[in-house]
Amino acid sequence: MVAILVGGEKGGTGKSTVAINLAVEFTKTGQQVLLVDCDKQQTAADFAERRNAVEREPALIATSVRGTQVKTIVADFVRRYDVVIVDSGGQDSIELRSAMVCPAVQLMIVPVQASYFDLAPLVTMARLVEEAQLYNNALQVHCLLNKLPTNPQVQVLAEAVDFIQTELQPLGLFETTLYDRVAYRYAAATGESVTEYEQRMKRETKASTEIKSLYREVTRHVKQARTERAKEKN
Repeated sequence: MVAILVGGEKGGTGKSTVAINLAVEFTKTGQQVLLVDCDKQQTAADFAERRNAVEREPALIATSVRGTQVKTIVADFVRRYDVVIVDSGGQDSIELRSAMVCPAVQLMIVPVQASYFDLAPLVTMARLVEEAQLYNNALQVHCLLNKLPTNPQVQVLAEAVDFIQTELQPLGLFETTLYDRVAYRYAAATGESVTEYEQRMKRETKASTEIKSLYREVTRHVKQARTERAKEKN
């Protein structure tokens, strides 16, 4: 099995929101999913606790891990769960670096907003990825343009895509983009994923459509990583 790491150097880009929603989507398929919170703010772990307290189904299993032990512990978790999603938080931390060199982590998602102050740190992230790949050559890192403005007059997407694709060769880019929708905030407050919230409220499903698209992309990456691991073992 493989682990999915959601992390980056810049705070406030929606990493925990992405990790939470992906964890619920995987859990809804009947897979055994573990959400690992490595961030001192404990946003993902708090969400799981809130969700389970009101007995929402399916329940979400979460744990907190800190320090250099992340690498070893995540490798052990992967043997016991179908999917392990690691939320490392928004900073260059021991937890982030430890997770990146864990051989079980073969997909890293880096949520980023499409502004200069958010894109610029990706240059450092690209160097960090190259260093991590010396120890974990299976690591694939893809940026996720997140919290994009819904105002059609704000043209930032094309410039951000061009910057990532031309200037940051070690980093890939998801086709899916996520927009800054209030449904994410309402859903988190009730212990729901955005797909669950929009279905229950019978409102527009723009956020749900985006998350489902991301889930499908991530699933393809996970299947590919599992196939490659199986080939290595044989």
